[in-house]
Amino acid sequence: MVRKIIIASSLMICLASSVVGQFAITGKVIEKESGESLPYATVSIKNTTVGTNTNLDGFFTLYNVPSDTTTLQVSYVGYDVLKIKLSKETINSLIIIELEPLSTNLEEVVVSADAYKVLKANSGVSTSTLSTKQLALLPSIGEVDIFRSLQLLPGISSTNQSSAGLYVRGGTPEQNLVLLDGITVYKVDHFFGFFSAFNANAVKDVKIYKGAYPAKYGGRVSSVVDMKLKTGSFQKSSASAGFNLFAFNAQAETPIGKNVAIMFAGRRSFNEVINSGLFRDLRDNLFGDNEFSNVEESNNVIIKEVNPDFNFYDVNTKVSYRPTEMDLITFSYYGGKDFLDESRDLNATIPVGTDETENRLLTIDILSSTDWGNNGTSIKWSRQCNSKVYTNLIGARSKYFSKYNRDASLALTIPELDSTIVGGSLKTLEDNKVRDHSFRFDLEWKPNAKHTIESGLVYINTNIDYLNIRDDSIKVLERREEAVYAAAYISDSWVLSDKLTITPGVRLASYDFSDQTVVSPRFSALYQFSDRVKLKLAYGKFYQYVNRIINENLSEGSRDFWLLADNDLVPVSRARHYVVGVSYETKGWLFDVESYYKRLKGLSEFTLRFRTAGTLDPEQLFLAGKGEAKGLEFLIQKKSGQYTGWLAYTLGNVRNTFDGFNDGKPFPALHDQLHEVKVVQSVDVDDWTLSTVFIYGSGKAFSEPSGQYSVELLDGRTLNYIGVGDKNGSRLKAYSRFDVSAHNKFTRGNAEYDLGFSIFNVFNRRNTSYFQYDFQQNPSVITEITYLGITPNISLNVKF
Repeated sequence: MVRKIIIASSLMICLASSVVGQFAITGKVIEKESGESLPYATVSIKNTTVGTNTNLDGFFTLYNVPSDTTTLQVSYVGYDVLKIKLSKETINSLIIIELEPLSTNLEEVVVSADAYKVLKANSGVSTSTLSTKQLALLPSIGEVDIFRSLQLLPGISSTNQSSAGLYVRGGTPEQNLVLLDGITVYKVDHFFGFFSAFNANAVKDVKIYKGAYPAKYGGRVSSVVDMKLKTGSFQKSSASAGFNLFAFNAQAETPIGKNVAIMFAGRRSFNEVINSGLFRDLRDNLFGDNEFSNVEESNNVIIKEVNPDFNFYDVNTKVSYRPTEMDLITFSYYGGKDFLDESRDLNATIPVGTDETENRLLTIDILSSTDWGNNGTSIKWSRQCNSKVYTNLIGARSKYFSKYNRDASLALTIPELDSTIVGGSLKTLEDNKVRDHSFRFDLEWKPNAKHTIESGLVYINTNIDYLNIRDDSIKVLERREEAVYAAAYISDSWVLSDKLTITPGVRLASYDFSDQTVVSPRFSALYQFSDRVKLKLAYGKFYQYVNRIINENLSEGSRDFWLLADNDLVPVSRARHYVVGVSYETKGWLFDVESYYKRLKGLSEFTLRFRTAGTLDPEQLFLAGKGEAKGLEFLIQKKSGQYTGWLAYTLGNVRNTFDGFNDGKPFPALHDQLHEVKVVQSVDVDDWTLSTVFIYGSGKAFSEPSGQYSVELLDGRTLNYIGVGDKNGSRLKAYSRFDVSAHNKFTRGNAEYDLGFSIFNVFNRRNTSYFQYDFQQNPSVITEITYLGITPNISLNVKF
């Protein structure tokens, strides 16, 4: 495998060497206030097509500069565009370019029409970059949320309030590769999906590849979200703190000497201290009624009311050491955890005749707790070897854990006689752990203006444990797995002409758990039809070896767990992506259209419903299937200025096929949604920023019971059955929501304040989450469970 990569690299080097470079400059793009490097910033020669992007540490090399008095134009999403005129004095050394964040005070700065305030949606084919500097201006449920903001892009569903995960172009959250400073994050949710697990105050850059992503990434079949933590300031100390009706947050960064910087950020919910109205709304929406909700309390019945105890925290830390201007060594840590306790009990006295000594006492105790989270560390050494070569070496460790413990006991006793008539308990334990250790080496070589060659090696060792036990002794499933994944990749961004750039690539991967070696070709092309019109297309083949399995549990609620693919119980997931699009861009506006088609194989589900009575054969618990997703995305964006925002529309279709469902015929996926519209608007008025978000989505699919029927056996017993219609054959009502927010930024002394007000779901639309069915009553009772209604919030953040 490595030998093939070396041969391919040699061929590309020969091609690259055939092109002679012209006048070239090198430099670095940083934030002016903190000195923070800005990755993937755009550096171009004004009024020409000559340009490049900065690398991970903000360095760039720009070829074909016509003269030493040329004007450079530098832009980065969330920052003002800077124009720099070169001189003979500046071109002979490393050029340091300092950018300033966009200001909401119109008297302070005139925003360039070339700037991107919140979103740069044309970073490449199916690629977008998000500014964490400006996310606080958008309406939110409680916390400033990176993933909820990504859901406002076309092709990413935003109508599932119970999940901060990303459903990208018909894919599901576990099919996305989520990286934070090289750490793989397996669970992206806080509070059962209401909020994502990433603190926007700690993150510098967010880049999402919605499909057909480049060869440097692998191991997932849907999309990639690559986030970089702030390096920390090498220039001065700063800190910030804030709160809303949901959580506290704090962030600090400080230099130590000239070559070391430290950054720390943390968040913590505070419902144990302050039980705000927002928490009560969240609690009711998350947990609703319990098992005793229909039991009336009286002199004979005592219900112990215990509100669910749930909380979360997350911590980010980064230490950066800069031994030279060209080297950066960093240590990053991420840790986050959620905890839920749903324990409750009931005591009921049952009179028997007139003698109180014969009264019965019914006692039901339910102990239920769940905790889950991620933590990880990474060590990175990056080096700008010279103007043409950049290297990046990363070692990372990641851990995901999830533990569900439930013990429900029942006892019927005669207290006066200290006698137990009947007693029993039902216990459930689900314990899932994922641990991976990875090493990665990336090399970027830019020999001239025509070629940017990227290559690298990846090694990942993954261990997964899963245990599912019922009644202390029945092991539904137990798995202890370990696998090694190794890969090598190479790609070349090749400028064939002033109009056409192609990026061919290939990724070779070996996976020992299924004894499999695969070749994943990647290709993308951009054709600059005119100064404003750009055509684009992309293709890729992808594999996934770590899969999240949905555990269907009708009595206690479905949960998920991770397993390694072995091509036996769990198949290796595979996908092919096809993307075609066109964009039209002016100084202030972007019009973008992309169509996509995805073909997937190796989908998995886990259920107990099809097992043979009395057996727990794992082969009867897993189902394998395939699917396809196709759609069309439209985006109209006002990029910058006093008024900004975008209109996004997605027309999509997702169909899955499993032999165990729907007689083997294709059926809609649960997240299938034909139409989705999102309108995001923001306007600056003096020191205030007013924002609105409108979301509409047509109804999603679900499986609807057709009714209950009874069968009388020969021995006189009667068995009741619930009939189910076609798999996902019914549709929920359409989803719609309107959110508003207002932010006031002002300065008092040396402190900068951000006072925010927001209202989530202004019109209190009761969007349907799912239905509950009670067939014990006649006629049957159907209860509609809805998402969160109108929810106001207030926030205050201070930076000093």
